[in-house]
Amino acid sequence: MKTIYLSRTKSGKLSLTLAAAALLAGTAAPGVLAETYTAAFTKTITMTAAPGAGVPQGEIKFTIGVPAALPSWAGDTAVLGTAGQIRDAEPTATFTGAQNSVSVPLLFDSDDFTAPGDYLFTLQEQAPGIAGLEQDSALRYIQVHVVNANPEAPDNTYRIEGLNVVTADGADKTGAFTNAYTTHALTVEKQLSGNFASLRDVFTFTITLNDPHATSVTAKTGAVGADLTDDDGTEVAFVNGTATATAQIRGGEKLEVTGLPEAMTYTIEESGDAAQYYTTTWDGVAATPGSDKTTQTQAMESEDQIVTVTNTRNAPSPTGLLLDAAPYGAMLLAAGTGSVLLLRKRRNSDE
Repeated sequence: MKTIYLSRTKSGKLSLTLAAAALLAGTAAPGVLAETYTAAFTKTITMTAAPGAGVPQGEIKFTIGVPAALPSWAGDTAVLGTAGQIRDAEPTATFTGAQNSVSVPLLFDSDDFTAPGDYLFTLQEQAPGIAGLEQDSALRYIQVHVVNANPEAPDNTYRIEGLNVVTADGADKTGAFTNAYTTHALTVEKQLSGNFASLRDVFTFTITLNDPHATSVTAKTGAVGADLTDDDGTEVAFVNGTATATAQIRGGEKLEVTGLPEAMTYTIEESGDAAQYYTTTWDGVAATPGSDKTTQTQAMESEDQIVTVTNTRNAPSPTGLLLDAAPYGAMLLAAGTGSVLLLRKRRNSDE
């Protein structure tokens, strides 16, 4: 099997960006003798399953170890690596929310290798610990190609000439790890009920989201039942793990927030001048005890969620109207009685 290795640059430092590019391209560069050999592999988060979401932030760690045995595809020059040859057994990919692909450094001590050969190490991703991010748990191998430092006159000194990250079957040398970031939508739909409800009334809804790794979500408004896929919406950023999406909607309209991973928590609050005249009921979430305008803290499930909010307002009952109008009725009755008496008096005078 032909193996192409990535080597250090002549300056003794290997740029992480160039290292990742070289790994993908399968090119080689001249090696130099150095105590620590630095290379890198690419770590990517796929956002295609997370519409409306920003790249999550946080650290994803990896574990470099020693194989229990050589894999079947290993060539005649393959050698089992040792723990002492690994400079950093837990390399880390750090995501800041700015980009979804980063390079992860791999460090080995050149002076700990005692013979030429293709030294093999295992490389595996640890559980990310980021809500919505799936672990890429597939095993990879790291091939470290060690040669004589002085090939013309070998003197028991060695250098690392190149490094590859390969899949478990030894076939793919791209060296990339990829995680899918899956998110869902939370939709608040407004419905009106009662004989005194008005479609002109406006209600303010505030959705407060909490997640230590999320960076942004997207908020959109429209008619209930409308497809808002092509609506760019408004990006809502997280600050210290919290984001707030606020919108004003009327009866028959909705507030839709996309980009929420499973387990992200949220609360919903209804407010505005019109809201005080309505009673509010929630379908899909529980209201806070003692207040029908706010919900208890909820957690996103592994699917889209719809919360229907119904505001009810009825006109006062007829009995109530008569009671409220009693003083005015008494005045009208008195005025009518006075008119009748006056007419009778005039009639008696004429006779």
